[in-house]
Amino acid sequence: MKILVLGGGIGGMAAALKLKALGHQVDLVEQAKDWKAVGTGLTLSVLTLRALWDLGIGKEITEQGYVHDGVDIYDQHGEFIRTVLSKRVISSETPSEGAILRPVLHQIMSEKVIEAEINVRLGDTIDTIKSDLKTGSDVQFVSGIKDHYDLVIGADGVFSKLRDLLMPEQAKPEYTGQACWRIQFERPAEITRGRMFQSERMKVGFNPCSPTHMYMYMMECVPKDQVWREEAELPQIAKTLLSDFDDVLHDYIAQIDANTPIIYRPLDRVMVDGAWHRGSTLLIGDAVHATTPHLGSGAGLAVEDAIVLAHFIEQYGDDLETVFNEFMQKRLQRARYVVETSGEIGRMEIAGESMIARSMLLAKGFEQVTNAYM
Repeated sequence: MKILVLGGGIGGMAAALKLKALGHQVDLVEQAKDWKAVGTGLTLSVLTLRALWDLGIGKEITEQGYVHDGVDIYDQHGEFIRTVLSKRVISSETPSEGAILRPVLHQIMSEKVIEAEINVRLGDTIDTIKSDLKTGSDVQFVSGIKDHYDLVIGADGVFSKLRDLLMPEQAKPEYTGQACWRIQFERPAEITRGRMFQSERMKVGFNPCSPTHMYMYMMECVPKDQVWREEAELPQIAKTLLSDFDDVLHDYIAQIDANTPIIYRPLDRVMVDGAWHRGSTLLIGDAVHATTPHLGSGAGLAVEDAIVLAHFIEQYGDDLETVFNEFMQKRLQRARYVVETSGEIGRMEIAGESMIARSMLLAKGFEQVTNAYM
């Protein structure tokens, strides 16, 4: 088949790689002219690390990221609460979670795309599409290029243009009431797995994400009308937010200044709770199930989508009706669980519900996403 993958992020690259490996002709079109990832660390939950491992890049992640077996949980004063160890699902010798710097993961995956000789076009995106299950999709791009594809895969993110074109009835992304902070630090030798500190108001954690670095994450509850921040203000706002944790994080708080890598991102979510396909076009990843990072599984869900789609295409070929039906049977419930559970944890944090209740739901969520996806 001749296949268009729209979107050059994690999900789009995963889909392009899997389908090219099956012998299909794949065009990968990315709107950005500068093809790179912005951000600091990406959490590799059990779900996400396993998906990337199944994609065939486990060795590179182990060498350039950081993998470990769980998280140590403390209160805001440094009193130890518990250690949560993850089940090893890749192999008995391989830790099942960790983190990696987003630009590093992008580099690993984009190099694989280039090595696979996938046709990549940057600085372009879709303008119009006419998509039919039997006859394929006629696509016109913003650049003026026109082409016909047997299958179109939309992996163009939470603010998906393809979703708006094909599913205008679907709700737009909604702001969740929280923003996520990620702040990069050098990693001390004694931090060899995740660490989380919780107060009644918020949680702060550290994830080792490379042989030499880690990132701090924190969730902030922010009213919608106050969510915009100037970049120059971020270091001081971060210091203020972390003041409740000064007993244990003083040295890190003191390091934060204008040169510290900080990513601040308001959290939007999307859940298309129905068919993700129209005609011969299928949407995957954040375009149909953008989740908050509470379970660390957004990127992993997108990679799982790509792997499962390729599996059914290998099984059923160009019988897209069967491919799409089988795909939805596998993916809808799992994606819905991650989006809804992550959203509920966020709601509990906003409402200030007990740390115990939040921790119990978090543990249940991690246990569920450990289950196999195929």
